[in-house]
Amino acid sequence: MNLKSIILARQAYKKLAVTGVTLFCALAALQVAAQDYPTKQIKFIVPFSAGTTTDVIGRLYAQKLGEVLGQTVVVDNKAGAGGNIAAEYVARAAPDGYTLTFSTSATHATNPALYSHVSFDPVKDFTHIALMVSAPNMLVVNQKIPVSNMAELIAYAKANPGKLTYISAGSGTSPHMAGELLKTMTGIDIQHIPYKNITQGLTDLFAGEVSMTFYHVPVIYPHVKSGQLKALGVATAERSPIAPEVPPIGDTVIGYELRPWWGLSGPAGMPKDVVDKLYQATTKVLSDPAVQKRFVELGMIITPMSYQEFNDFTVTELAKWSKIVRDSGAKAN
Repeated sequence: MNLKSIILARQAYKKLAVTGVTLFCALAALQVAAQDYPTKQIKFIVPFSAGTTTDVIGRLYAQKLGEVLGQTVVVDNKAGAGGNIAAEYVARAAPDGYTLTFSTSATHATNPALYSHVSFDPVKDFTHIALMVSAPNMLVVNQKIPVSNMAELIAYAKANPGKLTYISAGSGTSPHMAGELLKTMTGIDIQHIPYKNITQGLTDLFAGEVSMTFYHVPVIYPHVKSGQLKALGVATAERSPIAPEVPPIGDTVIGYELRPWWGLSGPAGMPKDVVDKLYQATTKVLSDPAVQKRFVELGMIITPMSYQEFNDFTVTELAKWSKIVRDSGAKAN
């Protein structure tokens, strides 16, 4: 080997050594940061607007998570595109545990099939940490609709194709999918109207401007008790403990069931130490008697899953709801 070759070899070795040291230091720093986590404020992204069920439970969870971790957890609502805006934001965030979100049955099960373009992979682009809660939807109609039960609603819809409208907080949300599933299973023709602000949608529903909605029990049931709306059924196999007098839709439409869910997720590639700490903290939050009591009041069912179980569940739900979307022919509108 000549002198020039020896010099080049030594330079290459030095560069490799420096690169190795740099990489080692970066990995060591990441490990220390994970062990010390959290050392600063955590941002919790809520994929729907203020006042929605997702927002209510998100704020409750964020407050309790902050208490357990000893760090501030700030809620940031990023509504739009059925939750896709928030999901994309989190998928592109640094995987350091300081940007978290609720993955939902909308953002991570129905939207990839419903929207023609979704710029994130609901499985590969996320670290799914823990499934937390699920809840039934309740089908309600305004007082002007001349029906009092599911059988009468189906008969009325068949006699008046395209006349009935149902609202949601956006395409891909559980109220939208509940309507599409009912259409598929009964052959009725009802029109979906998505709202960016569900508060306005409910105002229109009370006024009789739109016909009905499939909305989360804790949000919608008080309006049934006040006499503003009529409840026809819940979208789960069992009755809701909040509204035991309202029968399951499945009593009339055999096999009908839809249960929206919420889980804690972050960007793909989060350090295992951080994931473990968040999972343990979430388990502690869900074990808090005060939190459990509040979730019951909100009509939620605590359904904890580990991150491995939750990842497997997400894959299954994505396949299930993709088929329902395809069968219904639904598209985001």
